[in-house]
Amino acid sequence: MDAITTGSASDLGVSVEEIAAFYDLHWPRKMALGLPEFARWQFVSAPEQNDLCSVCVSVSGSNIIGAMGLHEHSFMLGGERRRAAELTTWIVSPEAKGKGLGPRMLDHLQSTYDVMLGSGISDEALNVYLRKGFNYWRYIPRFFRVWDTEAVTPYSNIAPLGLKLARHRADAVTPDEGGARLVAAADVAVPDRGLADKDGYVRDAAHLGWRYDRHPVYAYETYAIGKAHVILRRGALPGMPFAHVVEIGAEAEEMPAVLSFLEFYARDRGLAAMDFTCTSSGFGRHFIAAGWFSSVDEPMFAFLSLFHPPELRDPQTTSLIYWARDAQAELADLGRMHVVKGDLDLDRPTLAYYQTNGLEPR
Repeated sequence: MDAITTGSASDLGVSVEEIAAFYDLHWPRKMALGLPEFARWQFVSAPEQNDLCSVCVSVSGSNIIGAMGLHEHSFMLGGERRRAAELTTWIVSPEAKGKGLGPRMLDHLQSTYDVMLGSGISDEALNVYLRKGFNYWRYIPRFFRVWDTEAVTPYSNIAPLGLKLARHRADAVTPDEGGARLVAAADVAVPDRGLADKDGYVRDAAHLGWRYDRHPVYAYETYAIGKAHVILRRGALPGMPFAHVVEIGAEAEEMPAVLSFLEFYARDRGLAAMDFTCTSSGFGRHFIAAGWFSSVDEPMFAFLSLFHPPELRDPQTTSLIYWARDAQAELADLGRMHVVKGDLDLDRPTLAYYQTNGLEPR
């Protein structure tokens, strides 16, 4: 094997098309990052990329032998804006395993960014992350609400207590449209809306517009409810219409109106279920009070983890690794951390989604 060089794709002259081909060749299941068009949207068109690709790659000669997907996205930590990255799929080619690529790639990233987070960590990758000073959160909080137990039953594992609780919680919140207006995500961007006391990725108009208004595959809906806002995405499996809540911008006193709107939205559109993933206990407490199930703490009602194809996993949520150059204690204050489904590639289409919806992968 030739000498190994590690750095950003743009600095090393590696194209996003080559990165997509590397993912397509080596990842066990076909995925959207193996499609050049989707990879370009995620890795190049993100607002802070300035049309450059910052994916960390290791190359031997002219061949990619390792890639850590990422896009740059500033992070507010302790009230200060830090240079940060959202990490995604990490893969090393079979012939390069055991050659120290993992630590080498993390060294490059830790010399470049002040804050990094990633989700869905394999045991193999976790060993490397922990040795390089990252911290690990095994279960990101996830909540779901059920309106039609019959429809969700084929996609769930429900104990008798789970059914009783679903019925008992059926009317925990009174539905109310609350004057909700359908708007563009970029138009409701208030970077610290409900987040002034939290640590999280910057949510300005540039980011929300890129992430939700100009997504190459998914159609998101953004609603303004007074000064608050909600971003969600509808979907359907045979016999089960549902929605993912992916973003919320609201102060604590506005959350009852947000939950009332979600209740109205689901009932008005005949949804069977809805879910919301968020690390912030400041948001999660409102969902608990509104009768949503906790995927982490209430195993009596186990609901789908993956939707395309449908897959019920244990645990029903995913994990998180996180690192900050000089503020690890602050970042480890998990009650303040704010990560949602729209972050860290937690809402990425699968190839099964493309096929089910008759989309042409490009």
